[in-house]
Formats: sequence, structure tokens, C-alpha cells
Amino acid sequence: MTAAVAWLWLMRPLSGPVERLDAMVQDAQTRWRGRLEPGKTYPIVLLRIDAASAAPFNGDASARPLLAEAITRLQAAKPRLIAIDLPLFDPKPGQDMALAAAMRAGAPVLLPFALPPEPPEPPASEAGAAAEALRPQAFPRTEGPLATALRRRFAQAPPEPLRSAAASLGHRQTGRSRDGSLRHDLPALALQDAAYPSLALRIAGDAMRQPWSEATLRWRREIRWGSLRVPLDGLSRQGVNDYGPAGTFPSVTLSDLVDGRVPDDVLHNRIVIVGLAPGVTRAAGAAPDDTVATPFDPALSRAEWLATVADNLLTGRTLSRPAWAPLAELGALLALPLLCMLLLARGRWWRGLLGVAVLAGIGLAAAQWLLQEEQLVLSLGGPLLAAAVASASALLLRLLERAARHRREFKRLQANEARHALAAQGANDGLWDWDIGSDRLDVSSRWRALMGEDEREPSAERGMARFTAPLDEAAAGLFRAELDAHLKGQGARFHHVLRFRQGGQPRALLARGMAQRVDGRAVRMGGTLTDLSEQERLQAQLVHDAMHDGPTGLPNRALFLELLAQRLAAPVPGVPIGVALIGLDDFHAFTERHGAATGEAIAAECARRLSGGEGRAARVGRVAARVAPDQFALLFEIRLEAGGVLVDRVPEWALARIEEPFLFDAIEPPGGEAAPSAAVQERRPSRTGAHRLTACAGWSHTGQGGFSAEDLLATAASALARAKAAGAGQVRMFDRSMPRAEPDGAWAREHLPRALAAGEFELHYLPVVRLNDRALQGFEALLRWRHPERGLLMPEAFLCAAEAGGQIAAIGRWTLIEAALLLRRWREIGFKGEIAVNLSGAQLARGEELLGDAGEALRALGEVPPSQLRLEVAERVAMAHPRQHAAVLQALARLGFALSIDDVGTGRVPLAELHRFPVDTLKIDRGIVARLGDDADARETVRTIAALARAMGWRALAEGVEDEARAAMLEELGVPLVQGWLFAKALPAEEARRLVQTVPWKKPAA
Repeated sequence: MTAAVAWLWLMRPLSGPVERLDAMVQDAQTRWRGRLEPGKTYPIVLLRIDAASAAPFNGDASARPLLAEAITRLQAAKPRLIAIDLPLFDPKPGQDMALAAAMRAGAPVLLPFALPPEPPEPPASEAGAAAEALRPQAFPRTEGPLATALRRRFAQAPPEPLRSAAASLGHRQTGRSRDGSLRHDLPALALQDAAYPSLALRIAGDAMRQPWSEATLRWRREIRWGSLRVPLDGLSRQGVNDYGPAGTFPSVTLSDLVDGRVPDDVLHNRIVIVGLAPGVTRAAGAAPDDTVATPFDPALSRAEWLATVADNLLTGRTLSRPAWAPLAELGALLALPLLCMLLLARGRWWRGLLGVAVLAGIGLAAAQWLLQEEQLVLSLGGPLLAAAVASASALLLRLLERAARHRREFKRLQANEARHALAAQGANDGLWDWDIGSDRLDVSSRWRALMGEDEREPSAERGMARFTAPLDEAAAGLFRAELDAHLKGQGARFHHVLRFRQGGQPRALLARGMAQRVDGRAVRMGGTLTDLSEQERLQAQLVHDAMHDGPTGLPNRALFLELLAQRLAAPVPGVPIGVALIGLDDFHAFTERHGAATGEAIAAECARRLSGGEGRAARVGRVAARVAPDQFALLFEIRLEAGGVLVDRVPEWALARIEEPFLFDAIEPPGGEAAPSAAVQERRPSRTGAHRLTACAGWSHTGQGGFSAEDLLATAASALARAKAAGAGQVRMFDRSMPRAEPDGAWAREHLPRALAAGEFELHYLPVVRLNDRALQGFEALLRWRHPERGLLMPEAFLCAAEAGGQIAAIGRWTLIEAALLLRRWREIGFKGEIAVNLSGAQLARGEELLGDAGEALRALGEVPPSQLRLEVAERVAMAHPRQHAAVLQALARLGFALSIDDVGTGRVPLAELHRFPVDTLKIDRGIVARLGDDADARETVRTIAALARAMGWRALAEGVEDEARAAMLEELGVPLVQGWLFAKALPAEEARRLVQTVPWKKPAA
């Protein structure tokens, strides 16, 4: 674009559009400047030959007698000089003598001659004679090369005696622009080998009394004639500075002059230019004389235009182009488009246009000042055209770019809508949008289905009341309270679980949303409705499974201790609480002999007998539990008769129930061996006959001392140990003189401080493997205590003692820093994986201390990214104090550590609550993984956890994978990461390092 405009600018003398644009801009500048007054030093007066004066001569305004009378009248007023702007080329001998006499009678008279570009009417010989006659009027000196456009081959001169009577002659040729205007005069034209001046130039020089012998013409530069200097442009033209419309110069008519109505002082010592009045012809029937188009007047007479050119020369107000104009114009031509493009390329378009306007205004103001003060003109058409084209192009490009961006955004919006629709369809969530001002609630069909609304009938409620329609009053009030709190800005997101019954079944729906605010006020709200009913059913099943024994359905050890603690916390006055521990004799050998299925069937029957019964055997408040594979516990109330005799001898009753024969159809695998998982579904019942078992019992009660739940169970265990030592079928009550069955907790508490000081702890590393390609992803750091006498101790042997003795924080700090230092050492072998470290509840409870330890771990990592050090928190630990622990985990996440929730699926925490923690990995509990082959609920639990992890953008990792069958099942259920003995046991650091540098595993062929 700039190159095209630059080419037009360079070719502007030959380019009509650019030349016309330059002329239009110059005309606008002239009109903006306004009218100028003619000079006062050499005033000019126009003598107009009007129709009344030419009437006696048949309307011939150029009749010699008429001109002779006019000059005679003028000579009487003694003007400075007289210039006749009429062509007097045809000889009229008698009349020419009278006119020549009048011309010689006083002030000098100047006559025009013609140098036409086309051959004149007279023959060529006459034209050549005219050229010879004009030779004395040529420039005495010329310099420089002549422009071909200024060379003429023909001339027309006044005849003798007019030529001799004239003081000077000058040509009256002009160079019109393409639009017919005359913005330049031709002060010099060439004929043969000489150059001849214009009539205007001779008027100005003769009025100043400059000797013609001093005139010098420098083509394309200037004319010097004494003190008169005329600048020329590159085409040897003189710029004309227009003064105003017709009437700018004073004028008189010939009829007024002849009738004596013109005082002599109007003409005295003035330059008088004789010309035709507007509309008057030189001869009867001829066309009127040419007019000139100027910025002020579209039809200015030639005489007045001649006066303007002459006055320009006399006053030095001739327009010219400075020598630096081409460089300035070319610089503007190149710079303006770039500046316009830069201004319009960025930001608001109206600011860019304002900048362009300011830039153009500054340039035009500078050009206007040069015109008015210095009579300098610049070619502004090209730069303005370039700026306009550049601005239009920039705006067009912006429009095109905006249209393209809108198309891209529209396509992206369509893709996002399709993706969101697919995500909503895949998530099977209901969608809702609430206009708060009008209380209008728009919902999807899935939302209506979840809330039990009939799509064919309008809802009886409107607005957010549709959410509370199936709720009872208390639940509806809680929903409204949480919604109001969110609308008041008390939470970034709205999160509420709706619980109600629908069709006799419990429903749980999670409503989530976020308000849109304008000036701090909520105006709109939208969100989703997720069905949690099946998830909560599974959660309830997980809770039940976590607290109950699977084969028997009885409470397990943890639930039994909890129930026992509750009973001890609210005792019945005067009624002690007893605990009996029933141990089956040689039950492990029985299971090995008859198979696991038979053993589980026997355990289930034992559970039925111990938890059932009638009469005294079914006392209210009695609880049976299975606390070990071969042990049952009974919680009962001690009732004594008068004399202290025990009313219900529960331990003896329990032994009697156990020793009854077991007659039932048991499941026995083929061959007496434990069947593989593939055959489990094909087991067939078979009668195995009667089975008899014996058992021992040990019991204790609260009347023997202020026991806690654990103490009561421990004392019963001590009594059971004595009973077993006495033989089958024995019952023993705890005696204070016998020692309690107690673990090595006291020994551990005693030796832990020395172990910390001696550096006896070490970390072993359990690999984490990606299932789809068996690639090593990292390790879990597991703590070990290498005691000099007892050897390598597992965490179960000392962690409880460490928590009780207060050493857990120091051990946790050592573990963090040791894992960080190992990552730093392994950086040299290119290890990019993670090392996971477990955090205890005691560490989380000391949040500030833990954050300080984390800072030390960061320093130990050095240049290793903090995300390579993963911190794991057990599910039950995280939810012990959810708000406090979530804050600590948020702070750890801000430090850059990766976080995981461990033991997920044990049922202690609803899966929907995990979103509050800043984790990215869910570790599935090994107990669930162990039941995958035979338990559909376990498989569904794993599938739910994996789906939740994917929905949240997290990872799922399964623990305890010990065979390929479970690995394949986990991969099918959507679990990408696993760890377990299928790949390796926990390895010392050096062996783990060698594992990093090898490729140890390959995926088995399908």
C-alpha cells in the first residue's frame, strides 16, 4: 500500500488523481487562510472594456479606435504603466498608427504576444517572421537545461507599428491544470533557441523600473531581474497565490472613464491592466474571453488573474516549494501510514482514530502556517491519501480480525457447549439456572427427573421453592439458610445435600451452584444437581462392612470396643458390665482340614447361636461380636441373686452353645482344597455330616476395677489365655493377681528416645506402578526400626507408643527430610517420579510445627520440584478435624507439595466430602482390593472411587495388589496406578535406586 502511494506521489505530475488531490488540499488551505489585500507599493487598477464602450464599434472590444481612446484617456491620468491583456495580432495599418501614437504619448504600454503549443492560423513563414521580431524581448541570459514541455515552435506577435510602440512585450500563455484551474503561471517559455518572459513578469519588472539587461533565467530554479526574484518549481513554473474572488482589485469601466466619471487620482501612478469585462467578447459573434477557476471564484476574469500574478511578483508573495519539501513529503508518506497502523492496531478504535486525527491536524496546521507566513506550499495529497488508505486498511484488518476472532470464539463456544452438554450427559447431572430478581428457575429434564417432577405437568411451586418441595420443614429451613448465607457472600460456592424419601426409597441429591454478582449483589445463580443416592448406599454399606465381620455379620473388634465404651460411659447403677471372650479350640486346623468355606459356615453358625436364643439367653443389652477369626466376644450385664450368685452364667452358656453339634449343608470345594476364584461361582452344597467343636472362655467385669473398654477386653483375653492353658471347655474369670495381656508398648516407649538419638530408623520404598505400561511412577516411603537386638521392626510395633510418648513429631520430621534428601540424591540419576510420605494425626494437629518441618524439607530438596515429594493423610485422620486439617493441607499445597488421601473406601468419610481437601490422588484401601474377586460391592466401590477421581481431575491408586488377576480387574475398573507385592516389597534405598535404573516389569500378554 505504501509503495503504491509512493509511486503515485513520485509520478504526481503525470498522475491526475494525486495532482487533483494536491490541488484540492491547496485550495482548502487557501480558503482557510482567507482573502488577501493587494499590495500598496505598486497598486494595480483594472480597466474593464464593457459592452457600452464597445457598442459604437459593433461590439468589438478589441477595436483599435476603442483601445486608442482608452489609452489616450489613461495617459491623461499619468499611470505608472499600462498593460493591455488583449491579443492584437491581426494587422490593421490605419488603426494601428493611431493606436501606436496613443501608446507613445505618455506612460509605457505593454502588449502581449502568443506562444501557442499548436500551430497558429497564419502560415509558417509568418510565424517564423514573428519569432524574429520578438528576439529583442528574449531573456538576455539563461542557465540550465530546458524542459521539453516549455518549448514552443510558433509565435504570434503584434504587428508594426504596435510592436515598436510597446515598451515591453510578454507572452500570455498559461498552463492549466487537469481540472481547468490555474495554480501556476509560466514566467518563461522557449522559442527556438531563446526564452521569453510572461506578460505578468514584464509588468512587475517594468513597474519596478528594472533594466531588462539584468534579467537572468535559471531553468527549474529561479528568475533574477535586478531586485526582483521569482522562485520556480521543478517544471519552471511560478506558484500563484490567489487573493480572493472577483472584485479583489479595484476596477473602472471604459465607459466611466470616457464619460469623465473616474478621477485622475484613481489611476495616477498605478499599474493599469486593460481587459474585458465579464461577458464581453473581443469581436461581434465571438466567444467571451477565457475565465480562470480559483479557490474563491470559479470564473475569474483573465485580467484580474493577470493582476494577481503580477501583484504576487511585486509583493514577493509568490508561492514556492522549499528545497526540503521532497524529503519531508516522502518521509511523511512513509511514516504516516505506519503511525496510523500503529495507532489503530491496538486499543479502542475510536481512540486510534482520534490519534490519527490529531496527527493529521498537527501536520495540516504546520502546512497552513508555512502557507500563510512563509508562502511555502507542500504536496499534501500523497501523505493524506496514504494516511487515509492506511487508516482504512487498519480498520478493515481490525474488522476482519474481529470477525475471524468472533468466528473462532463462536466455534469455541459451540465446542464448549457440546463438551459441557456431553459432560453433563456423562455426569448424569441435572442443570438449573435461577434469575433471582424474578425468582424464575429454569431446569433441565434430568433435574425434573431427579426431583420427581412430571415433565408433562407444570410445577406447583416456582423459583427455588421447587428445591424444597419434597423436603420436610426442618430440611427446607436448613436449605434456605445455607442458600441465604451464600447469597450474602458467606461462601464462594453453594453446596447442600437434599435428603428425602421418594417412592419409599431414600434419596440424596447434591445441589451445587454459584451466584453471579453485580456491584456486590447477587443477580443470578446456576449450578448442578447430582444424584448421590447410590453413592450413599454404597457408603453406608462400606461403613457397615468396615465395622462388621463379613461372614458372620457381627460387629468387629473396633465396633465392639466402641459399643463397650458407650455402655461404660452410661452405666446402670449397681449393674456391672461384663465381657466374655470365647476362643474356638484348634479352629485354624479345622479350617485347613475342611476348607475355608466350611470354616466360615461354622463361624456364621456360631454367630447365630451366640447372638440368638430365648428367655434368659436373649437378655436385652447383650452384644455379640467376632473379634478374631477364632474368637467371639460377648458384652453382657452382671446380674446377681441374693448371696452373690451369678444369675446368667453367660460364659458357660456360650460354651454350651458352641459345643452343640453342627448339622447343616456346608460348602466344600472339590478335592478338599480351597477353590480358585474362577471356581467360586460353581461351588455346590454337599452334606458334610456332624461337626463338633470345643471352646474356652475368659471373662471379666467392671466390678473388678475401673476398667476402660480396652482394659476390659485385655483382662478377658488374659482370662482366656488361662482357660486355654487349663484345657478344652474351660472357663476362667479374670483375677487381679494374673498379669494382663499387654503388647510391647511399654518397651517401645522406653527405647524410642534412644533409637531416635542413635539413628536406628530407616525408610524402605514400596514402588508405585502404572498399570497400562508397567512404568515406575514413584515410591511410598515406609518407616522401619532396625533394633540392634530385635532386628527390623514394623511400624505397628512402635507407632502407637511413639504417639503416646510424644516422639511422633520428631519421627515425622526425620521421615520428611530423609525422603527429601533422597530425592535430591536421585536427581543425578534422572529420577522424575514421586516419593510419598505418610502424615500422622499428631503432625496435622500441630499445624505450625508441621509447616516448619515442611519448610526444612523444601530446603533439603534444593532444586527438586516440591511436587515430587507427596504427603499422604489417612481418610480417618483427615476427617477427625476436617476444617482444621483442611487449612493445614491447603497451606502445604501452597508450598508446592502433592497431597493424597489414604485408605479411601473404608467408609469413615462420605466420598462427597473429599472435595474440601486440596488433594489430587485417592488411595484405595487394601481391604477393598483384597475382596475384589468375590465381592460385587467391593468392585462397585472401586469403580465409584475411580469415577470420582476422574470427575475431579484426580488419580486413583490401589494398595495391596498381589496378583495379576487383581491388577487386570483394577485396570478394567479404571484405576491407573497400583502398588503391592505383585511388583516388589518395600525395598531399602540402595535396592530402590537399582530399580529406578532398570525396567523390571512387563505387562503380560493378553
